Amino acid sequence: MELSRVSDVMREITVTASESDSLLLAVKLMMENKISVVLVTDETETPIGILTERDIVKAVNSSPDSLQSLKVGSVMTRSPITITRDASILKAVHIMAKHQIRHLPVVDENGFLEGIVSIRDIAVELARMLVDMEVMGITMEEKEMIKSLSEEIDVNVDEGRGF
Repeated sequence: MELSRVSDVMREITVTASESDSLLLAVKLMMENKISVVLVTDETETPIGILTERDIVKAVNSSPDSLQSLKVGSVMTRSPITITRDASILKAVHIMAKHQIRHLPVVDENGFLEGIVSIRDIAVELARMLVDMEVMGITMEEKEMIKSLSEEIDVNVDEGRGF
């Protein structure tokens, strides 16, 4: 069995914002799309930042009336760590663990945005792999749980949600 690649689990549907957008607009994008992260890109679709729920909570905590006045660029994490679609999911896990992050923008060889991969996407894939390998001790109930989770993930991907 070959190790899965980022391309096997990444979401090609991404929600982006510009650094000049208001924080309120970014929150609305997150709510409408049921996501926890917005990628911030420049005019060439190169990721220049990442805005997470955690970033927003920190900003609002320090300035409760700031959703309207703050811009995405002042709150986002600049120069996000990225990964390419041909990288292994183990490399993605290593990067996420090392940098204590839960999302990685996926870029092509020129640095242009292709998608995003989350720790949840990888966890589901690793669970699928365990079931496929028929690791000893996995019960039928656990196999069914993984199968239903996989189906839920596929539906969320089709609807553009879940990252």
